[in-house]
Amino acid sequence: MMLGTTGLFASLAVLALIDATSIGTLVIPVWLVLRAKSRGNLRPALGYLGVVGSFYLAVGLLLLGGVDLVSKEFTGALLGSSTFRWAVLLLGAGMLAWSFRKNPDKATAASGAVPAGAGAGRPAAETGRAPAPARGAAHQAGPGSEGRWARRLDAALASPWGIAGLGVTAGLLELPTMLPYLGAIGLLTQSPYPLPAQSGLLVLYCLVMLLPAAVVIGIRAVAGPRVQGPLGRLSAWLAKSSSQWLPWVVGILGFLMMRSSLAFLFPTAGWNPFK
Repeated sequence: MMLGTTGLFASLAVLALIDATSIGTLVIPVWLVLRAKSRGNLRPALGYLGVVGSFYLAVGLLLLGGVDLVSKEFTGALLGSSTFRWAVLLLGAGMLAWSFRKNPDKATAASGAVPAGAGAGRPAAETGRAPAPARGAAHQAGPGSEGRWARRLDAALASPWGIAGLGVTAGLLELPTMLPYLGAIGLLTQSPYPLPAQSGLLVLYCLVMLLPAAVVIGIRAVAGPRVQGPLGRLSAWLAKSSSQWLPWVVGILGFLMMRSSLAFLFPTAGWNPFK
């Protein structure tokens, strides 16, 4: 038993909006907008957004094609087995439980200690270290303290090829931890839609994922330098709150995995409210 159409679309939309908050899809575009001196200087931000979106889409299409081929040849029986579904259910429950763990940043603040990696969730001025560019950690690189990204941004703005390289670099650094995107691909592969329809839904997913950054660029294009201050505050907020996003991502994915497995294991129990 699979997610109904409404449930599938709602789940994909939630995952896409989570994906929209990564360093590659939102933070770097905001940095590029903040560096723009005029409306005409917004072209690098738009070009970067196009490269990142194309990179994500290409990776997603490859994964969809690969999963479709493998599932047809090898894993059809596995995906339909109760043992596999129970394993997914337990894994999802574990992910959901982990997401409710005590916030390490808050616990550290209470004890006065700084844990390894805590600098990723705060501006470099507070920790004395540059944030690491990876999602989970990549989500946590703070605008206003661009750290290792500052030189990449300077080099990228020198030419269109530099912007393209920046987009590919950001995408590659986020590949190992793109949990929402992998979750969305998992939902698509379990849906009743054929591969062409899954590909079309993936295109829509990528467009929704890029929407917040496109809105930021559009606001800057219309309002001009007047929004530099609010955008700077947005960057600071992203840096401050980013350390709390990973548990949310893991928890949402765990919930979706549990719901899908429960709907399969207990088809008459009404576990799928979105059917």
